[in-house]
Amino acid sequence: MPYRISRTDGKYRVTSPHGVRAKGTTKAKAQAQVRLMRGVEHGWKPTGRKARHGAGAALMQGRSARR
Repeated sequence: MPYRISRTDGKYRVTSPHGVRAKGTTKAKAQAQVRLMRGVEHGWKPTGRKARHGAGAALMQGRSARR
């Protein structure tokens, strides 16, 4: 879904086709919110925990999974 960040009176607004998602925020927070909404849209489920980097991440960096 297309999200739009627009600037109004020195503040930023995040909108989607379904309505306004944020008003009066900073540019950095607006960009973070758009990333969050896109992630949720593509199947990410926020759990409040950091991402778990298992064996696959270690192998992609050229390290062995076990040390």
